[in-house]
Order: sequence, then structure tokens, then C-alpha cells
Amino acid sequence: MNTKLLLIIICFFGLFVAGCSPANEQEAEQILSGAAQTTVAGVTIIPETPAATLDVNLIVTQTFAAMTAQAASQKPAATPQTPTATQTQPAPAATLPPAVASGGVSGQLMYPSSGIPALRIVAFQVGCSNIYHVDTVLGKNTYELDGLPPATYRVVAYVLPNGGFTAGLSGGYSQMVPCGLHYGCNDHTLINVVVTAGHVTTGVDPNDYYAPQGTFPPDPIP
Repeated sequence: MNTKLLLIIICFFGLFVAGCSPANEQEAEQILSGAAQTTVAGVTIIPETPAATLDVNLIVTQTFAAMTAQAASQKPAATPQTPTATQTQPAPAATLPPAVASGGVSGQLMYPSSGIPALRIVAFQVGCSNIYHVDTVLGKNTYELDGLPPATYRVVAYVLPNGGFTAGLSGGYSQMVPCGLHYGCNDHTLINVVVTAGHVTTGVDPNDYYAPQGTFPPDPIP
């Protein structure tokens, strides 16, 4: 081949390489000088094909498309549902039967002696076997017996065995009491006392100790 023509081809190749690479003018001159020297020496240089320049925009576009396709193929995770608050109705309050209001009796105490013994005051409910009582202390001259259901009662006092008094003697709230316990008052029938709810019946004085033995019922509490 004509040496001059070969030199021209090498120069154009060197200029092409210089234009495709970021080399400056000094590097281009070095390439041309080397090419000329190589031609003179009779050495044929086969240029190395530069590696293909990667297109960054193309890579980004392809990567984004692949991620989009992968996301579309995957099923979205189930979103946990927030449990709905359940309002619990409060249980209805237990309805209790109304308490039966009670009443009571009260009165003055006496004894045919110089003192008043300790006494047990017993209220007998008429028509049934229910009994209620309260004990007093030695020398006590009044009493009050509460907690009686509304009903009709008869009241008797019994001497307790202490203080030197004879136990077992009894005095009743009889017809002789309102008579004044005077001579000539001989009715020893026990009086029916009506007790109402929330009320204390006063004036129930079990002081008839003059009735014949056995007139009043015996003390029901041993």
C-alpha cells in the first residue's frame, strides 16, 4: 500500500479516537505522533475496539419497568382491620324484695317489791308461734322491744335469776294494768297489741304479777 495513503488513514483514525475520548489536545498530538512513528517503522497496529458506552437513561428506564412489573405480579398484603369496639350493656341490677318495715313496743316496768329485777320481755305473735324478746338489767324501769313485723302481739315479762329475786315469776300486760292494778281489778286477760310498720307502740306495761299461777304462758326461752 502507498505509504502516504497509510499515513493518512492512521491520522484519520487517530483523530477519530481523539474525538470519541475525553482526551485533550496534547493527548491527540501524542496519538498522531505515535501513529506516524509506527507507520515509518513498518508496524501495522490493529486498533482495539473500545468497549460499548453504557446508556444510563436506558438502564434506569428498564430497571423501573422491571420493578413495576414485579410489583404488579405480587398480591398486596392484607390490611389488618381495626376491631370494632363492642359496647357491652351493663347487667341489670338485681332487684331485691323490699325489706318489711318493722315496728316495736315500749313501756314502764315495775315489781311488787323494793326493787325491779332483771326482766325478759317477750312478745308473742298472735296466731302463730313467733316470739321476740329483749332482756333488761337489774333496776331498769323501762324497756323497748324493736324489730317486730307488723302484727298483733301479747306481751309478758319474766323475772331472771339474779339479784336475789325469785326466777320464773311473770307479769303480763293484761286488762288489770289499765285498771290501775287496784283492789277489785280482777281481769288478767292479756291485751292484744297491734304493731304497725315504722311505729313504736308505747304504754305496753307488763306489770300484772297478781294473776293466778299458770295464767300467762311460761318463758319460752330456756
